[in-house]
Amino acid sequence: MTQPDPQASRAVLIGTAQYEHYGSLPGVSANLIALQEELSRPEVWGLTPQDCQVVMDPRDPREMVHPVTEAGREATDVLLVYVAGHGIRDHQGNLLLALPSTERDPATHGYGTVAYEQLRLTVKRARARYRVVILDCCYSGAAINTMGASDASDQTPIEGTYVLASAPATRTAMAPEGEEFTAFTSELITVIREGIPNGDEYLTLDAIFNRVYGELHAKGLPHPWNQDRNAAGSIPLLKNRAVASRSANSPSEYGEVPGVKPGQLYQSRRELSDAYVHRALQAGICGSKHKGGAESIVVSGGYVDDEDHGDVIIYTGHGGRDPNTGRQVADQRPADSGNAALIASITSRYPVRVIRGAAGDPEYSPPIGFSYDGLYTVESYWAKPGRDGFRVLQFRLEKSNDQAPPVAPTGSPEARAGYDLSRWAPVSLDVYRDRRVAASVCRMHSYECQLCGVVLQSPDGLQITPTTHLKSLSPPHHGPDVPENVLCLCPTHRVQLDLGIFTIEDDLTVIDETTGAPVGELIDHPRHKVSPEYIRYHRGLYRQKR
Repeated sequence: MTQPDPQASRAVLIGTAQYEHYGSLPGVSANLIALQEELSRPEVWGLTPQDCQVVMDPRDPREMVHPVTEAGREATDVLLVYVAGHGIRDHQGNLLLALPSTERDPATHGYGTVAYEQLRLTVKRARARYRVVILDCCYSGAAINTMGASDASDQTPIEGTYVLASAPATRTAMAPEGEEFTAFTSELITVIREGIPNGDEYLTLDAIFNRVYGELHAKGLPHPWNQDRNAAGSIPLLKNRAVASRSANSPSEYGEVPGVKPGQLYQSRRELSDAYVHRALQAGICGSKHKGGAESIVVSGGYVDDEDHGDVIIYTGHGGRDPNTGRQVADQRPADSGNAALIASITSRYPVRVIRGAAGDPEYSPPIGFSYDGLYTVESYWAKPGRDGFRVLQFRLEKSNDQAPPVAPTGSPEARAGYDLSRWAPVSLDVYRDRRVAASVCRMHSYECQLCGVVLQSPDGLQITPTTHLKSLSPPHHGPDVPENVLCLCPTHRVQLDLGIFTIEDDLTVIDETTGAPVGELIDHPRHKVSPEYIRYHRGLYRQKR
């Protein structure tokens, strides 16, 4: 079975974000933009923009349903209809789709809403071989129920149709405040963008459903429902980006884009996307943890906690921001797709393209549009209370520049002139540590890891144990290079501590932050006392809310 022909297929993306009598759903607007962007990509499906129509805030039933009628007349292969917004139920339990002017009084729902049944019949009359209906609204599972046969002439299930609903018939869907997308569509977009590792070349509707179901279930969110008629769930609808090779004419996801030099200007996000410099039209972070990390980021003043120092950027992660006011209204989470991609970049060491927008720090940003400013590496991340009071994640990115002169963490510039590399070891851009401090700590512990007691030894007897600082020497932490701030750890436990997987209690109990369970105790030494001040600082950066 081959992928449906995009020229013979149509998609209608319908969303209502603004309401007069119900709460607004800003994530719905982002849903539509992102879905149109992804479905139009040749590496996903390749619909033309005019064949992937967006219907935003339809004022009446005709504005919502008529585009589906027109698309149904044109599509001969696949008709895909996506609807997001508030869903309500009438006294018989039937699903109604709210419009911007829909009132809360049930007596008005007969003429102030769009009955899903009307949409269903419109889809049923379409010429397409397969019809896909995706509903992201409260009680959307009621659409599954209406597909049953109660009236032989009108209510028979539509053959060749796949219905995917974001929530059961009796539950509300989730639109977390401050998140870019609604909960269900966020997982749907993630599957489309990232694909399914170790999956088939194409994503079927069943594969998409199973992946979204698993992600929502793991997060304790309402799980989706589906209904398949005539094996529509097995059609290879979209290319699986986790396994598909990029076009030979497309640049690699990571690193420099051929022909693009630092300082090159772009007028719009569309130009950035078309040039493969930053493929996402809306998201500030592009990339996937499954592929190895973030490909590119846009620094444009979107978060008040951002800091731009030119060669060093303190970049605030994704999520929790009200798109209308720009204020943080919820905590950020490491598991959110953009944040997870940046965390993966720390360990993969893949370079990240940095693009600055005109709304960013004027010292480093272009006066208009966007500028590509070169490759950076993600060195570390942490969490802190943001200026708006909610927990934000921050990432330290450093420009890839081997020519930058090193600077020792202590002493005057004059004293550091002609520094000795046998003494100073690089920690990050422009920050060096004193090798003698690390060596003294390792000797006190006989080169044993303070978590597991393991000693690494080369065949010629050389003992090697890395060290790390609980309070990083790098800005914005500015920790001291003193033994009280240093731990002697094996490579595995060093990474786990640096990434905040492990934290330490005041009594030296080591906690696994992914489970909240203790995993051991930090090995102490009479001549090496780790300061509680630095233990608490590190713990404050990564302690998960429980």
